[in-house]
Amino acid sequence: MAKTVRKSTLLGGAGAIMIATLLAKFLGAMYRIPLTNMLGAEGMGVYQSVYPVYSLILSASGGAVPMAISVLVASYTAGGMRQKALDISAGALYMLLLSGGLMTGGLMLAAPVIARFQGAPDAEIGYFAIAPAILFVSGISVLKGWFQGQSDMRPTALSHITEAAGKLVLGLLSAYLLLPKGINYAVGGALIGVTAGEALTFFAEIGIFLKREKKLPRLPPLKEAKQNYKEILRISVPIGIGGLIFPFTQFLDSFTVVNILSASGGRALATAEYGLLSAPVNTLINLPVSLALGIGVAVAPHLAGSMVERDIDRIRLKLATSLKAAVAVCVPFTALFLAGAGSVLHAIYPALSEAELATAEELLEIGAFSVLFLALMQISVSVLQGLGNTSMPIRNLAVAGAVKVVFGIILLFAWGIRGAQAANLLSYAVGAVLNLISVFKLTGKNIRLLKKSGVMLALGVIIIAPTAFAGGLDDWAVLAIAFAAGMVYILLLTVLPLFSKSELLSVPFGKNIAAFGDKIGIKRDD
Repeated sequence: MAKTVRKSTLLGGAGAIMIATLLAKFLGAMYRIPLTNMLGAEGMGVYQSVYPVYSLILSASGGAVPMAISVLVASYTAGGMRQKALDISAGALYMLLLSGGLMTGGLMLAAPVIARFQGAPDAEIGYFAIAPAILFVSGISVLKGWFQGQSDMRPTALSHITEAAGKLVLGLLSAYLLLPKGINYAVGGALIGVTAGEALTFFAEIGIFLKREKKLPRLPPLKEAKQNYKEILRISVPIGIGGLIFPFTQFLDSFTVVNILSASGGRALATAEYGLLSAPVNTLINLPVSLALGIGVAVAPHLAGSMVERDIDRIRLKLATSLKAAVAVCVPFTALFLAGAGSVLHAIYPALSEAELATAEELLEIGAFSVLFLALMQISVSVLQGLGNTSMPIRNLAVAGAVKVVFGIILLFAWGIRGAQAANLLSYAVGAVLNLISVFKLTGKNIRLLKKSGVMLALGVIIIAPTAFAGGLDDWAVLAIAFAAGMVYILLLTVLPLFSKSELLSVPFGKNIAAFGDKIGIKRDD
């Protein structure tokens, strides 16, 4: 008999993922920072030529599967049909392992052609190194969906750590050992770490599944398997189309940015600037976004279950909780990147030259609000999908993607690499606004939510902004001031009535925070 899985609350599940993401990002920083210092801006440009293509293939081959599986599993489990949920997951697992193997072989065959078209022939070895990861990610995506659909976020949280750990240990070691043979070999070594991390994660997820279910799921009869796969496709195809839009724009960037910039500054400088944007700068921007996305992963199955139960009040509560939590996570980072971008970059990437650091500082300042807009855009996509509406996100993301492509090319000619970052910011803002409008159309306006989110935004900017005036201090001193400001921000979030009592009780130490608020007379919503 399968082991009973403890279901988590929305913020509890999101909290597990955020804690794991923090640890994974710490491990990722231990990988990315020395790797950037080892390969330099040009080497990271080669590395980032490979990654968008890999991400696009992942999105096309099964990027929407975890969300689709989690929604179906949550719906069938809420309706008392657990075996049906298991059969759907089993069919998807075997089908995606087959397609993932085909995609792996296809990328290996196409690697020389893709690298030449990108104008980055050194990237060919990197494609060979990362291709097997597609097979493992295909299996991982189904297993994640199964666990998430039961509102158990712990295996997903674990996967973040195992992926980062494998990449850190084998990726850095391989890059270091292969560096004497040339940058292209070192990049290939670093990308071997990506494959190692995904392999480790796949076998860890299989181990958790076997421990709970005692055996691998049976493949349903062919007729039933076809019907199950149609159900998955009904949800995953529109989600996948929406999920492909931004990876596709990044894929286009890997071709257009270097080629356009090369016309004025030479290929080496263009590759280095693209490396600065896509590696140190966007890595920092994606850190808080990754933390906030833990909320998006947790909210979709919760909303799907509430839809089955037709509980509109619960849906509105989960919506408010997820958006407030996303704003709370992202606001201090937005303020920090506006006020202390130079100190952050100087402290973390000392091997970059002064000219490279100056460029990266401008790019991080331009992209600071991307943290907030990107998180809200992606979480609102998860909300819409959890509510069963997959057409609105496609339309909204298509508009945002078109903004990125059109303005990206125009601004690249007008403002160089800074124009590419400005186009990113504009597209995320458009996507966030359109998605939030769609969410409020479905659930009704929530003026109280908007007010509380506005308060959190103002608090973060006011508290962390003084780091901008600490320019004469050592970089680490500036970061220490920013950290202290962040602690003040967190304290105010817990004291002010921005989160309801039920929301606080669903997170670690929430009971103590709520009790403290009661003692000092803070009135919260129930």
